[in-house]
Order: sequence, then C-alpha cells, then structure tokens
Amino acid sequence: MRMITYLVLFFFALPLFSEERKHGGKAIEVKVEAGTKDGKMVFIPNDLTFERGKHYKLVISNPSPNAHYFSTDAFATRIYTRKIEVVGPNGKALAEVYGDIHDIEVFPNSTVEWYFYPMKKGKNLKLYCHKDNHEEMGMVGTINIVGSLSFGK
Repeated sequence: MRMITYLVLFFFALPLFSEERKHGGKAIEVKVEAGTKDGKMVFIPNDLTFERGKHYKLVISNPSPNAHYFSTDAFATRIYTRKIEVVGPNGKALAEVYGDIHDIEVFPNSTVEWYFYPMKKGKNLKLYCHKDNHEEMGMVGTINIVGSLSFGK
C-alpha cells in the first residue's frame, strides 16, 4: 500500500521534475568541493542536509590535483535523479547523464551538477571517496534527508 502511495505521488509530481518550469522556483543550489587545491582529502562541506520533495542542484567541483569519487549508495537509493550535467571550464554543459547514479568521479579542476529530488528520509548516510586510500585519509562525510514529502512548495 505504501508503494502505491509513492507511485501515485511520483506520477502527479512528474510535471514538477523540470528545471525549466515556467512557473515555480529553480533548483536549490548546494555546492561541495571534493578535495582542496593543496591536496587535502576532504569534502567541503562534509555534512550535507536536503529536504524531501525539494528540487536540488548539487554542484560538485574538484579544485585538487587528484581525481575524487563522490560515492554514496545510501543517498542514491533515496532520491530521484533528474540528470547530471558535466560542465566545461566555461560553465556550459558538455554532456548530460540520466538514470540511477551511485558514484561520480570528478577529475581535477572539473565540475559536475547533479539535479535531484530527495524522496525518502535518511540520517547519517555515508559519503566517501573510494579512490586509492582517500577514505582512510579523511575523505568522508554524511548526508541527511529530512522533512515531509511536499512537492511544489
């Protein structure tokens, strides 16, 4: 029964899943850096919170000299991914990726934009970089999904 409720909500919310809507607000932009210019293995910020039913644009940039993963299986299973855009140095989209996303590898001095809707609550969901020993060196964080499902607000 609960699954049917989610499917009905999803069906009626489909018109809201477009960033280019003529009515309503744009995606809420949240920025996170994977690593630092001087090579520190951190996510900045390393604690992210998203509210269910709101449209987000997560801008993941990598200012470091190393490639990094933005990995979070528990988060990926609780959201609806609209798309991911690979962004060029001039800020224009080079490619769009659709479907379920669990890992994003961001190369040095690159940026990706993840457009999504948080659907299911989650507390202290693991965020990490699984490249080499980056996780052990401190490249970890948490993601929280809070609130009630309220599309269009």
